[in-house]
Amino acid sequence: AELRYAEVAERLHRNLTLLWEKSTELARKLQRSHSQILEQITEMHHSEVDIVIKVRACKGSCKQTFDLHTDHKVFKAMEDKMAKYDLSLAAKQNTIYRNQELRLQPIVQPPISLEYRKIPFVRSKLLTKFEDIEQNQVVMDKLLEDI
Repeated sequence: AELRYAEVAERLHRNLTLLWEKSTELARKLQRSHSQILEQITEMHHSEVDIVIKVRACKGSCKQTFDLHTDHKVFKAMEDKMAKYDLSLAAKQNTIYRNQELRLQPIVQPPISLEYRKIPFVRSKLLTKFEDIEQNQVVMDKLLEDI
């Protein structure tokens, strides 16, 4: 039973590590996409301003003109939405920790007394069934290094 528990725990650790690596990579891709979108918004704003300047310069020499202006509020709203998203993304990334700093350590405990096993209630409820399984605790490696 202890060997099976160790195998399942190891498989779970591998799965969690793989999941952590995948989520980290996806977070990086998302951050890159976020930066690219911000750059595109800025480029669009600059392009629109350039077009307005060129149209205004053409008013005297062009046959027909129309009134064109840049809506700065729209670009400001887009940048604000992206900044809000960036803050929520940063808050989520701060909650992620690297699970490889964690490990299992056996708990040192005194042996179970024979009197405990002789109690009728303990024997009738099969409370001695899992006594051979070693108990472990999750320990952070960095804390162990500091001690």
